[in-house]
Amino acid sequence: MKIPVWALVVAAAFVTAPAAAKDLTVKVDARAMPWRVGVNPKMPFGRGDGKGPAIVMGMNLLSGTKVRFRATGSTDTIIGGEKFGPSGQAAYVTDANTGGSGSFFPSRYIPATQYPLRLNQLVGSFINADGGIIGTPFAIGESAEVEIPEGAAAIALGINDDIFSDNSGALDVVVSYAEGSVSVEDPK
Repeated sequence: MKIPVWALVVAAAFVTAPAAAKDLTVKVDARAMPWRVGVNPKMPFGRGDGKGPAIVMGMNLLSGTKVRFRATGSTDTIIGGEKFGPSGQAAYVTDANTGGSGSFFPSRYIPATQYPLRLNQLVGSFINADGGIIGTPFAIGESAEVEIPEGAAAIALGINDDIFSDNSGALDVVVSYAEGSVSVEDPK
């Protein structure tokens, strides 16, 4: 069987085409907790007085590939208080410490290799369809690149704090990921 030249040119374009990057933008409210404690009872933090996390859905999360985050905007820890960017309050390191609530911050569950983490810093986690954390939560701040673990269905984003109800502001987060590409194999 003879394959037309035009078909080989089209097939070659598909074989060599890299995965295209796609961007999604999500708004993360200053009161957004980074995950639901009720679904993840082994990872409690704070008073539980915040909103649910901002959930990034509708992406084809291919394990082993990377997702990039870029964040802008500002939040504060008391309405009308000093504003902080996505990297949080530089002078307030939370790490595995307890906060004013007497409970831990979400940063307690983020690997110490990502410390120091700050109050009101943007953090995230990969979750399954039920909201259960897959892998470990991670720091984002102004930007991060994180490998997608096996079983991830969505991404949960929130603020690293222990008392959420008095926060105000929001962050705009651009999530970039590679869409799958089509490849054509030579039938020989």
